[in-house]
Amino acid sequence: MINQPFKYALLLVSLYSGYLHAQQPAKNYVVPLPVVEEWTDNQHAVIRRMENNQWKRFLLDATNGKETAFTGPLVNSNSKGKKLIIKEGDIFLQEGKQLRQLTHTPEIEATPAFSPDSAMIAFTRNHDLYTLHLATGKETRLTADGTELIMNGYSSWVYNEEILGRQMDYRAFWWSPDGQSIAFFRTDDSKVPEFIMTDAGGFHGYVEKQRYPQPGDPNPSVKIGMVPANGGTITWADFKEQDDQYFGTPHWMPDGKSLMVQWLNRGQDHYQLYAVAANGGKKLLYEEKQSTWINLDDENNITFVNGGKQFLLASDKSGFRHLYLHHTDGRLANQVTNGEYVVKDIKRIDEQHKVIYFTANKDGISQENLYRVDYSGKNMKRLTFGPYNHTIKFSPDGTYFTTVYSNAGTPDRVALVSNTGKIIRELGDSRGADFDSTIEKRHQVVFVRSEDDKFNLPLSISYPANMEPGKKYPVSVNIYGGPGSNSVFNRFIHPKFLPPDDVILVQMDHRGCEEFGKRGQNYMHRNLGEWAIKDYIQCVKWLIANAQVDPDKVLIDGYSFGGYMVCYALTHAPEYFKFGIAGGSVIDWRMYDSPYTERYMDSPAENPEGYEKSSVLAYTKNLKGKLLLQQGGIDDNVHSINTLSLVDKLENEGNTNFQMILYPGNRHSVISQKLTHFNAIKNLQMNKWLLDK
Repeated sequence: MINQPFKYALLLVSLYSGYLHAQQPAKNYVVPLPVVEEWTDNQHAVIRRMENNQWKRFLLDATNGKETAFTGPLVNSNSKGKKLIIKEGDIFLQEGKQLRQLTHTPEIEATPAFSPDSAMIAFTRNHDLYTLHLATGKETRLTADGTELIMNGYSSWVYNEEILGRQMDYRAFWWSPDGQSIAFFRTDDSKVPEFIMTDAGGFHGYVEKQRYPQPGDPNPSVKIGMVPANGGTITWADFKEQDDQYFGTPHWMPDGKSLMVQWLNRGQDHYQLYAVAANGGKKLLYEEKQSTWINLDDENNITFVNGGKQFLLASDKSGFRHLYLHHTDGRLANQVTNGEYVVKDIKRIDEQHKVIYFTANKDGISQENLYRVDYSGKNMKRLTFGPYNHTIKFSPDGTYFTTVYSNAGTPDRVALVSNTGKIIRELGDSRGADFDSTIEKRHQVVFVRSEDDKFNLPLSISYPANMEPGKKYPVSVNIYGGPGSNSVFNRFIHPKFLPPDDVILVQMDHRGCEEFGKRGQNYMHRNLGEWAIKDYIQCVKWLIANAQVDPDKVLIDGYSFGGYMVCYALTHAPEYFKFGIAGGSVIDWRMYDSPYTERYMDSPAENPEGYEKSSVLAYTKNLKGKLLLQQGGIDDNVHSINTLSLVDKLENEGNTNFQMILYPGNRHSVISQKLTHFNAIKNLQMNKWLLDK
């Protein structure tokens, strides 16, 4: 269960998929937006735009904003770039349209990655690490002790899910910048308890075993090795493998001579950054402690600058995520950004002028803007404009950028802007001829003051057409709710996603979302669910008082952590939440994995009261509303034991206010025909509960 904000499109699908009979919008509410396909050089970009119902390409001159017809081929369409593909357990190299097989073994190869010069690849086989020269095909085995439980360069499940991140796809090795060495994790899962999953499969069933540490269980032990890419002696970083600890994504120093290693204690409130030399010796560069937890931001929190002589470190120790400039010996040069806002992402580094371009919510909750600031922290300037949410793409040399921008009432537009903030040209507007104030007002983002008067909680509200004054309407609330995650984005929603007649659709965020920084997230320490539900209740009260919501027709819908919040809402605040649809739900945090859970809750031995209060199982007698549960049969993330434990408890208590749908063969995401089936069931239940159909 990762903390990155849900992708906007996925939220839309989740929020609206239950309504199979939504109204189709008029054809010209919105029109296709021009697309910047690629930059051909630093001053010219190929634009694809719709004209007379046909897509046509134009060459944009960024210096003056003028366009001319473009008939040539796209540069990337003829690219001879290399790509690695896994096919039937072997690795293939794709160059243009040619496909060349690189490995020919009965074993399964995995996690291939190019060296920096693309002359070699590294990969894993049977949990050992290998390299292969593309020119000669010569293969070199770098490690020799891989087993089912000892993994070299291949991540354990829990490290991939919670520490390194899913984007690594189980790869746990990193090439040095010069391509001469590889750093890797050696992971030992032998002490991690085994979790057994069963599922439908033939007449004898299907059994799958997984090493899965729950809170308080032994974690995988990890060693960090450095090995020559052509084979040789492994140097191990000077850490004690038996210590209860985590290692974040390591970063090679730009000269390739040493490795920057991120260390975190088991309690995740003590962070240390080390430089590990070629002989394995380590030197402490930076140390941080927090009273709650420290967000280990995988590979995004360290960026080298000034030719590798300094690095930017992202930290939320002030209560908000900001950038700090350090020398590579660890000394702080200066704080770069500061204030009560969250730095989201570094978009570009201009080494020549010593400028950082980054996005942040400095000028509005639930919206992102682009800023520039000198390495020194001086000359900060906002480069984007208006009360909009901006999505940024830079030209190759960073002289220009394009922004696709919108807000709740403004359809998407795209503009070409210089890196000084000057608008060169508005390239397109998706507002169609039939767009009017009626559509504009049907989707709004509003802010509700929290009950303790400390936070402006964001709500995204989509209203049905032709609302009658004084009439009360049912509402469907879609949430996620995990610490540091957002559900509300101040962006335009295509009219085809607006709700059908008679239902209001809502998304809401609590104080622990990304927008309020670590200051808000800290409220969730040792008490998951408690502050989130307080803020959700405040939002529902506002909806009832201000948005014509029927208090007896409030449905809450969520998945994963969102599923937990649905079950928590119906058992902890049944007077406000009358119906719930929960998928892949954590039911008791003692059943989830150790790194994620202990980050926020500490261990069960340290926080027994918090675990009990946060458990849905402890409050099942409060379930008065109707609850629909969905669960994948072989969910290896949130195990089915969660949902089944809840079902067992409710059955034993004689509670008939729930239904469960189990999807054999599906994991944490329900896919294919099973997803179609579930959406149909959701539609039936929503219509029955909310519309009495």
